[in-house]
Amino acid sequence: MSARLLRFGRVFSLGCLIVFGASQLIASDLVLQKVPPLTVEQAPAYPQNLARHRLGAQVELASQNSSGSTLQVDAKLRDRNALEAAVLGDDPTVGYALPIGRTTLLVSLSAIENVDNISFLNDGVRGDVTVASASAKLPPESPQWHKVLQQELTSGTVKAKIGPAEAKYVRLTFNVTEPGRVAGVGLYSTAAVSDFTMPRPNKAAIENQSKSFGLIGYNVTDPHAKTRALYVSSGENLKQANNMIDDQASTSFSFAANDVAPTAVIDLGSPTSLRRISAIYSSRKGTINFYVLQTLPGISVASSSVAENPPPTLRVSDTVQDNLRPVASIKDDGSGRAAADFPATTGRYVMVKWSATGPQAAPFSVAEIAAFGSGQSANLMASYTGSGRMSSDGKTMLDPKDAKDIPAEGPEPPAEAPPPALPPPPPFVFVPEIVPTSPD
Repeated sequence: MSARLLRFGRVFSLGCLIVFGASQLIASDLVLQKVPPLTVEQAPAYPQNLARHRLGAQVELASQNSSGSTLQVDAKLRDRNALEAAVLGDDPTVGYALPIGRTTLLVSLSAIENVDNISFLNDGVRGDVTVASASAKLPPESPQWHKVLQQELTSGTVKAKIGPAEAKYVRLTFNVTEPGRVAGVGLYSTAAVSDFTMPRPNKAAIENQSKSFGLIGYNVTDPHAKTRALYVSSGENLKQANNMIDDQASTSFSFAANDVAPTAVIDLGSPTSLRRISAIYSSRKGTINFYVLQTLPGISVASSSVAENPPPTLRVSDTVQDNLRPVASIKDDGSGRAAADFPATTGRYVMVKWSATGPQAAPFSVAEIAAFGSGQSANLMASYTGSGRMSSDGKTMLDPKDAKDIPAEGPEPPAEAPPPALPPPPPFVFVPEIVPTSPD
């Protein structure tokens, strides 16, 4: 009897060891959950930022402070940039330095818009801001400006409702008592489904070929095109995952509190050449890895069927993770923002993975992930009237989508058909002309 119990105990122990080892192996896998497709009902949550160079917006400095002539950003993102055009750039990690005193920025949109909200990121600036709007161009000190907001500056995201009101020009006046930087200025109208079905045409201001400004000139992660948040490692409300690419610093997506490696996969919709990725997120010391992938992680073969219908759950083994090579790996000091430039790399998917150095007390949230292309579009031909110099990248907008449902992913839209041929010309009929002659 004792021998039987001994053998049973050994078998049981061996079985427990195998199960434990398997569980450890599975625990090291990265399990990604598919984000539900965007729908018409969600469209109001994703207004388009009108204050962007690629949509024709411009900005000029209208105060006693002198404008900078070039964009200055160092590797550690401690920019002391004095080029005001940076506030309308697509990179939320690049800011504009505000000195002590009064600084007035005049933002002009490409057309009169029904502006509803304004937001921007405030990094260390103390004082107050006054916002005014106008439909016609006015001198900076004109009393005809319509004052829509005045408030104290708070740290982090500043967001306020200023409409709805028609405006083409917006004046921001900062009275600064302690210097800092602002970034990611956003002006938003009430979102409509037409922003997705008929995307606004791309147009940007180009005065010269400034490589530095091109780095922040055009973000390809735009939900109004075909980019979508495709997978996340965790989260209570997966429908909000597209908050990470909506160009609204005031919105974010929260991962689960027990997620030790928060990961997001962004589908660009088609292979794209990238040269820069940036992100802003809640403070967390650790490492952030940026990946540009031609196929989904864990799927070695590029298949159109997989791209069109990704699986609901994607399990990435520890071995596959070890074989993935990031285009950049950054040690984060807890600043909550990271950006990296790298040689042009082509891929359809952007994956961003955070790894914490220690236990975290609060859930981890991501406000924005931005990726920037490596090529310049020849069709961006607007003029830039601001005092600084700039250049910008871009790409042609996609064909309109179906208004009934905004797909999260899908096949490439068919190329435009050639224009119909002109109808054949009618046959010529020669009618002889009889010229009367006088009798002899």
